[in-house]
Amino acid sequence: MKKFTLSLIIISLLYSCKKEEKSIEKPSENIKITKTQSSYSLPPVYLDSLRSENEILSHLQQRKNEIISILENSSSQKNDLIYENYKKENDSALVLLGIKQVHLLESFYEFYNYNPETEKSTLKVPEKYKKTVDSYTQTGIEFWDVGEAYTELRMLPGFYFNIFNGKLTADYQKYLEIIKEEDKILFQSDASISIPWRDVAKRVEVRENFLEDFPTSKLNKTINEELQGYKYAYLLGYDNTPTQNDDGGFTPENLQEFQRFIKENSKSGTSELLKTMLSMPKDREKMYQFVNHKLNLPYGE
Repeated sequence: MKKFTLSLIIISLLYSCKKEEKSIEKPSENIKITKTQSSYSLPPVYLDSLRSENEILSHLQQRKNEIISILENSSSQKNDLIYENYKKENDSALVLLGIKQVHLLESFYEFYNYNPETEKSTLKVPEKYKKTVDSYTQTGIEFWDVGEAYTELRMLPGFYFNIFNGKLTADYQKYLEIIKEEDKILFQSDASISIPWRDVAKRVEVRENFLEDFPTSKLNKTINEELQGYKYAYLLGYDNTPTQNDDGGFTPENLQEFQRFIKENSKSGTSELLKTMLSMPKDREKMYQFVNHKLNLPYGE
């Protein structure tokens, strides 16, 4: 089933890449910026799916240096757009690399050695794959274990922050500061939340504060979507880490955390939801429906 699903994903991604071939190496609106007698294309610059793995990695390394040069002669407002399009450009390249390394991604979970005493896993990459993994790391890409025997390619946490730090508007700067820290830790796996409840609450708090501090930010759609997801996780949990007992009442740990949140965030919209939830009868189904309705989620009705 896993290989069948992965095949469908690959077919879909290849179709997407073919559509992008029409704009290969064509920058947005054909705009160029000149820097020390060199002309650098503004992102996004999409690559042909026929490019080799080494060509893609070399391109990514070169583009990073080009983007850094472009930012030196650009306003913070323009740099916001450059960040968004540069991320799209890299995401497209990651898709191509993921297709080329399907086998390695499928077997990568086998390289972790679990220690039952410490309950931690240590990564030990076989010698024949070390050169490949090192070349990805040097490019700013990591093999990211997302649980359930799945591994994805992603840019390293802090990759964009290190490039754009101090060159963006205040709202974009703040957002990169937020995700730089959050992306260091896996949030959920196997229908379980992987971080402490207090840290889930912090993800809700920083996004509510962001919306208050930057009410007209172009990032607000993204922030709102993330906020809804974290609110849901915080209020109800996931299947294997629910906030409620079998009888419908909240676990002592979650109850204590909810009370703390309300006390420290009296003006928060999430606090208003918590107050109502704490006053409701013990009924898991009604609680589930209530939260989904309040968060305007398209399921659970």
